[in-house]
Amino acid sequence: MSLEAYSQQEVQFTHYMYNTLSVNPAYAGSNQLLNISSLFRQQWIGMEGAPMSQNLFLHTPVVNKNIGLGLNFLNDKVGPINQTSFAIDYSYSIKINEKGRLNIGMKAMMNYIQADLINLKLDEANDNNFAFNYYKVTPNIGLGLYYHTDKGYVGLSTPKIIETKISKNNTEATKLNRHYYFIGGYVFEINSQWKLKPAFLTKLTQNAPLSVDLSVEAYYGNKLSFGVMNRVKDSYGLLVGYRISDQLKAGMSFDQTISRLHNFNKGTYELFLSYDFLFKNDKIITPRYF
Repeated sequence: MSLEAYSQQEVQFTHYMYNTLSVNPAYAGSNQLLNISSLFRQQWIGMEGAPMSQNLFLHTPVVNKNIGLGLNFLNDKVGPINQTSFAIDYSYSIKINEKGRLNIGMKAMMNYIQADLINLKLDEANDNNFAFNYYKVTPNIGLGLYYHTDKGYVGLSTPKIIETKISKNNTEATKLNRHYYFIGGYVFEINSQWKLKPAFLTKLTQNAPLSVDLSVEAYYGNKLSFGVMNRVKDSYGLLVGYRISDQLKAGMSFDQTISRLHNFNKGTYELFLSYDFLFKNDKIITPRYF
């Protein structure tokens, strides 16, 4: 059995700077408030079997805010293959200096893979490699480091250490390769009204070129944000967001591939929603931008 067509093994988001928990467990609790966020991504609109992804997560600090806990639900469908994962994230925060803290994180995950092969339209009829549907449930673990201040952050992580093999009856098959992520961003204060935040995400895995996401967002009056992104040699796009209140923020993005797939789809869009819970002793001193 071979599933080589499944090249996008890990979910990619244009709003990667707002769902860091999905790739780095050390992010849990870093914003010092209970937060719940969700993202919806429809990739390559109009193309049959195009990727569609949903991410729902929450995280919070506990025990004098030195420990962070998080829950992460992720669903990703690419053609006949659907991956669903549920993860528990843990982080421990260490004060490095007056401005910065280092978080050390660990992720425990259950991953469910389903391949609906029977209903595929085949060029060659009666191919035994596609004469069944495939299901597999596998555990996994991840590790991460995340250094952050009020103005910036940098992180290194691998969210799935175990390289799961997709197999049938102990035959050789494509494996889900381990991915390594390096992320960072910084908020520059231009004046009392304007701020500028460049950010990046790099992803490295076996048998694939290095993936690099770059973005720059401008913030006006701690309410409106807008920016541009570029996934090097892959796509470019626009992001816009609005802070509806001190607790609620919404955003959306649109990007377009520059590869040959450009001729077969109408682009990709994402929707983003985030809410910070404020309890009796909680107070937002300054808005968080990551």
